[in-house]
Amino acid sequence: MVERKKKDGEQWLARAVSHARPEVVRTTFTTSIQRVSRIPGQVGEFSGRAAGILTRKEARAVHVRLTLTTLFITLLAILVAAVGNYLSLTHTPEDSMDRYMSALERGDYIAGIDRGAYSDFTYTYLTNSIYRAAQGRVENYTITGTRKDTTGQVTASVLATVAGQDHQLTLPLTQIPRTGPFNDSWELATPAQSYLTLTAPVALAGVQVNGQSLDLPVTRRTETGAGYQWVIPTLPGTYDFTLPSSSYYTLNHADHVITAPLPGQGPATQELTLDVRPSPRMWNETNNLITSWLERCESARRLDVAGCPTSLLHGEDSTTTISNVSWELTDRPAFYLVPDRTDPTVWRASRYRQATFEVTYLADGKAQREIIPFYINAEVVSDGTQADISVGLGGSEESEAQLRQAITSEDAAKSTLQKFVASLENTP
Repeated sequence: MVERKKKDGEQWLARAVSHARPEVVRTTFTTSIQRVSRIPGQVGEFSGRAAGILTRKEARAVHVRLTLTTLFITLLAILVAAVGNYLSLTHTPEDSMDRYMSALERGDYIAGIDRGAYSDFTYTYLTNSIYRAAQGRVENYTITGTRKDTTGQVTASVLATVAGQDHQLTLPLTQIPRTGPFNDSWELATPAQSYLTLTAPVALAGVQVNGQSLDLPVTRRTETGAGYQWVIPTLPGTYDFTLPSSSYYTLNHADHVITAPLPGQGPATQELTLDVRPSPRMWNETNNLITSWLERCESARRLDVAGCPTSLLHGEDSTTTISNVSWELTDRPAFYLVPDRTDPTVWRASRYRQATFEVTYLADGKAQREIIPFYINAEVVSDGTQADISVGLGGSEESEAQLRQAITSEDAAKSTLQKFVASLENTP
């Protein structure tokens, strides 16, 4: 059937050519017929190759090429891995000392501490920028030699310059056997760093070290009877601990500095306690919130406003008709914050003296006047970055949000709370 259709098509094309008048058209038709007649054979050839029908010689050549390519890629990967592994290891005691001392000299904290410091996820780590800003770092060094004693212990001698003074260091090293050729390496036998235990009475979110910010993660701290502690690996140098200017805390004195010793020339562990107290920011925000609360109470037109001092003569069950109520704050003691006696993470307004309100009103048409003493309570809990502040009477303290809602609901006159909120929004 296919052959018959093919012949019919060829006969139709032949008749078309014979009836064509111009010579150019006849030549074009003839060339087209020849090309069309060759298509079936070419399609068969291409389809056979596409289906994977190769000669034995061609199949063998393809197999050889694939095998050689795979072998070449495998050998190249092995070579790259071997060279990288060789270059990453310290194959002599001098290599190990040079790598460590070079890290100290250029201020590379990450490379300077050894792998053992990274094995404990409770440590808090410094940054390279903090270490580069440290005073008393190694300025330059010279490896003067290595020796092995009768027990086989290898030590390296290094002359290190710190703050213009030379220090002779003698550091023990140990060889770490590894499988495979050229894989043995040398490492310091003792830790390359010392460890600082930083303690604070409150759960600080961060500090500044050498003028650089350092986060104090919640997951890296421990709580003890002395407060909160963080363990920090330190390399030789001086570290000055401060708090950011925007913190809710400040330090009682400026000297919160420790110096990590050169290896083998000082204690392996050190301790530092941050003596914190409320900063001007904490004082101002708490004081402004107290002022807002007092203004809310002073603007009341009743004798029993929730959260405020109330009349001593006319309570909630009084049947007396009260009118013309006017409150006036007549005495407010100086305000300062002290730590809670049982919880050092909480700061409270000192209750050394009472404040007083004077309230006047008409009771059944008769003028009345009362002097009402009360204590101003304030509570602040802060991690240094943010603070939860509440003020009011004992047992009925109000937060800034609660106080704002109360003032709005009572339609009180504009108070310093709006100024307080504006100061918070403008605080960096």
